[in-house]
Amino acid sequence: MPIITIEGPAIPDMSARRKLAEELTQAAVRAYGLPAEKMIVAIREVSPEQVAVGGVLIADRK
Repeated sequence: MPIITIEGPAIPDMSARRKLAEELTQAAVRAYGLPAEKMIVAIREVSPEQVAVGGVLIADRK
């Protein structure tokens, strides 16, 4: 069972989340040749206070 994990900022719009999950699933179906029911998509939300780029928190880069 393939597991797709994506990490990024929160996606507050549920329809956008659903679309992301569907599109990731369909890409994996094409790549693996397995049915969609075998694909797992995990969306992990990460706030700007938890991520640094170049040693600086994204929350501080404004």
